[in-house]
Amino acid sequence: MASLYRTEAPGDWGVMQAPPGGEVGTAQLATEERPTIFYRYWRVGAPQTLLLMHGLGAHSGWFIDMGNALAHLGINVYALDHQGFGRSEGVRGHVVRWQTFITDIDHMVDQIKQDVPNGKVFMLGHSMGGVFATQYAAAHQAKLGGVILLNPWIADTAKVSPLRALSILFGGLFGSAQTVHFPDTRSTASMTSHPAAGEFLLNDTYWVYARTKGFYWQITQMRGNTLASAAKVTIPALVLQAGRDQAVVPAATRKAYDKLASRDKTYIDYPDYEHDSEFEPDRSKLDNDLISWVKAH
Repeated sequence: MASLYRTEAPGDWGVMQAPPGGEVGTAQLATEERPTIFYRYWRVGAPQTLLLMHGLGAHSGWFIDMGNALAHLGINVYALDHQGFGRSEGVRGHVVRWQTFITDIDHMVDQIKQDVPNGKVFMLGHSMGGVFATQYAAAHQAKLGGVILLNPWIADTAKVSPLRALSILFGGLFGSAQTVHFPDTRSTASMTSHPAAGEFLLNDTYWVYARTKGFYWQITQMRGNTLASAAKVTIPALVLQAGRDQAVVPAATRKAYDKLASRDKTYIDYPDYEHDSEFEPDRSKLDNDLISWVKAH
């Protein structure tokens, strides 16, 4: 894959492109007394729609190339920026209650159903988005045709000193908006080794690479409930794990897969892929697997 980084468009990994007869665009989801949510869409007139949900610190701009590819392969695609991330409103990298993210996602699903009536909605959560997807599917599975987890953040490889962990815990309990900076805060080493993607990330003004104590406390609670939530998911599920992932623990991903109550579930390994698989130089196998699975359901 050639570099999709353009200095004049920081945060956009590629340019949104519509297939023949399709349409692309960006919009904002405004709900009363809530931060406005930014989202992208690729509509191709298909009965299946896939909602892409980004991971920690990321945003929908990282998935432009993937959205283009999936739309050209024949499904509608939506991608949102979670509140406090990317172009959405909200305090950067902060949340008061983790349930807020699930409510935002529910509004997004309702918007998709309004835009594409009588179609099926599928959800793909990458990394932190995989935790969100699991929680959402457990609570609202009647609204989904299936759920997909890509390198979900069930357990990670980060090392935090006991003193730092205690500081985050204490501040988080009181909803502190103090930003936490780790030594590798701006490192891309665990994300991708793609040189152009690394340069892109370091110049992305929308990358929220530091989060607050309150955020970490809320997300820790949410992640702690993920396996229990997986046990409530009965809709079709697809779990995907990169073999060269240095950010999350693959064994934990497999454990989440085993916990899923779905009778129709599939697990696929990608031995040569890294954590931010959307930046892979050759992502065709992932894209084709996604299309095949969604269209089969």
